[in-house]
Amino acid sequence: MPQQDTPDTTAADLHQFDEVWTKASVSIDDHYADIPDGNYEVLIEEARETTTASTGRPMVVWTLRLQGPVAANRTLPKTRVVTDNTVTWLKEDLKKCGLNLERLSELPQRIHEIEGQVLPVEKRTKDGRMNVYFRWRDRRQAPPADDELPF
Repeated sequence: MPQQDTPDTTAADLHQFDEVWTKASVSIDDHYADIPDGNYEVLIEEARETTTASTGRPMVVWTLRLQGPVAANRTLPKTRVVTDNTVTWLKEDLKKCGLNLERLSELPQRIHEIEGQVLPVEKRTKDGRMNVYFRWRDRRQAPPADDELPF
């Protein structure tokens, strides 16, 4: 004989929300989808050290303003949660932004030093998740003009 489904008497009564539920719309978080994947120059508009809402882990949050011409003046976020596994990547990110620290504990007092820096980034989307990667600045210098050559 098949077992009958019996209602769970401990569950909350959600019937009162049924009408609101049917009228509620869901927005897909694709705020950055119209910014094509690719390489951009960005201005670090804001950089701050904070904590994650869910776990309380430390993290660094950047607000990056695109310099154009594609999506000029739009912003992209970048976050880096700090764990034993991500410290190396955070150190590299900060070096690419021009901040060299002796100790990570210096970060809260010095993070604002990178605001105003312009640097290259790559925006990449994979499996519906957007990521922003800092790129090294081009370290090659232009060759000297002919009249500046020493011989």
